[in-house]
Amino acid sequence: MSLYSYHIFYFPFRWSLPSSANCLLSEQIDLNQIPESDYSMWERVQLDTTESKMQLTEAQLKDARELFGERQYFFDFVHPILYDMKGTRNPLIHHYERREPKSREVSYQIQVKDQTYSLKLDAMNLNLYSTGVGILAFFLANEREDQSNESAVLAINQFGRRIMPPHSGEFNPENRTMIASSIKILGLNGIAGNYEDSFDYEERGSGNKRGLNSVLEPPRFIKSLINDLFPDLDIVPIIDDRMLVNCWYGNNSLSEQVKNNAADEKSDFIRGDFWYKYVFVDAGDSPADESCRNDLMKERLLRDATYFRWQKEGTLFGVSRYSFVALSNTGWFGVNVLSMHMRTIYSRLFELIIVQRASMLRFSAEVTKVSALSDSKQKEIARRVGSLYKEYIRFVNQIYFRSVTLQDQGIELYEMLMNQFASQDQIKDLDGEIEELHRYVMLLVDQNRNENGETLNKLAAIFLPATVIAGILGMNRYCQLEAHADFWIHTGIIALATIFTYSIINNKIKRK
Repeated sequence: MSLYSYHIFYFPFRWSLPSSANCLLSEQIDLNQIPESDYSMWERVQLDTTESKMQLTEAQLKDARELFGERQYFFDFVHPILYDMKGTRNPLIHHYERREPKSREVSYQIQVKDQTYSLKLDAMNLNLYSTGVGILAFFLANEREDQSNESAVLAINQFGRRIMPPHSGEFNPENRTMIASSIKILGLNGIAGNYEDSFDYEERGSGNKRGLNSVLEPPRFIKSLINDLFPDLDIVPIIDDRMLVNCWYGNNSLSEQVKNNAADEKSDFIRGDFWYKYVFVDAGDSPADESCRNDLMKERLLRDATYFRWQKEGTLFGVSRYSFVALSNTGWFGVNVLSMHMRTIYSRLFELIIVQRASMLRFSAEVTKVSALSDSKQKEIARRVGSLYKEYIRFVNQIYFRSVTLQDQGIELYEMLMNQFASQDQIKDLDGEIEELHRYVMLLVDQNRNENGETLNKLAAIFLPATVIAGILGMNRYCQLEAHADFWIHTGIIALATIFTYSIINNKIKRK
């Protein structure tokens, strides 16, 4: 079948177990502690570098070749965060894949009023990371010609990624303009109603409808998919109320405009309605549907978001804070190579940026949580900060990279993604937050040390006269009392000297 566009939706989330809420961060985010369901349609898929690739089916061989290209593209020290490596002692990632799309037809259906957009669900992946975050990804192929036009592709991206009403006017299905009437996944094992959501909210909630207090509760189909594998896991969206989008779109007419009319950053096409909506994930046929209504600001946003390297070939890339998109023609290279790169190499690149951003937010939440502890729990604060610092160092060394490949295009796109997500500014802010918390703990430790030292000094001052007297009476025979003097006389003298010294010190402290 023909491929007209390819869409990947990423749902980043923070995961936790209620039983570990008060534990150290290292214990909270331990991947090995999460209990898995024994009867799930998810399977853990690990990369075994020692496994033979000789006896594979045609589909498996295709996947193996694509994986070979991915691994060559990235530095080897980046692989542990991208792939679930078999035999790794402390893995950074647990990777799971849903079984049904591998064996039968599964579809992702987006209902927008009277229009239904149906996409083939190629794969569904679930990644849990050792920073306490995860990503659920839907890989969707658009193979229907009747939904290959510009409006349809924009609508798929806009309505397929929205998972919560953005404002109060979207609760009524009849008045919705920014969220779908419903999203369904058809063809999965299990109760069909678990894998769909019409985003119904009531004041208190009942049955399948959520209450208005369920602000951070993910949609039913996402929650059900994750709980199929991890029934005890609490899931909270961590970046936005929308999923992030990776999209390749093949359109010969638009590609020709790119080739002939996009010679510079001020071209009519770059400043036109479609490219802005495609990059910044807007929908609608009129210019009024754009989310930016200022020409100067729009021009600046598009200049920062557009990658021009392959413009003369009719290809453009776009990068924003919630999207990574490509536009090309429907020739062999566009359909078979560029679309494949978008769902493999560039998907990994985008996932890495998402994980970095989500992990930073996870660490910031932990900083806030630790900062709120009572000063009386100094030992607990010190232990929590030590655990946080340990995991943060691991994150900086094994997940947050300034460079991930030697390929020119990969370097440039990775830098664009980091700039759009403000990764360097975020990591500096997080550094500052953790450093301030560390200084606060050191202040508590120094204060405690000074208090202990002051107590010891007081004790030394109190018992110093008694020690001197005891030494004189016990060591200098000329100053000793007569040999028959009672032991208790010595003891009384020492006690009186101690009480007298204590009274003097105590009176001085009270006067201060």
